[in-house]
Amino acid sequence: MNAMGWQVGAVLFGASALIIAIYVARLLNSTTKVVERANRLIDYNERNIQDIIDNAASITKNIDEIIELVTKMSNVLKIFRIFRK
Repeated sequence: MNAMGWQVGAVLFGASALIIAIYVARLLNSTTKVVERANRLIDYNERNIQDIIDNAASITKNIDEIIELVTKMSNVLKIFRIFRK
């Protein structure tokens, strides 16, 4: 009787291992498909992505220039406040 319980346990363990292996294989397959689609989209839109990156760099440069100008203007206004007192 004891050997029968061990055999049933081994069969259940093997079946669960097989089910998990199938699930992992399907998961890897779907992950591969998603990565392939993402690569296709990136290849197709590579120029647009590069334009966006270049525009973002230009926008950042312009923002830095604006911040520098505002800082200079605020310093000038501080000088005028000193004379007004």
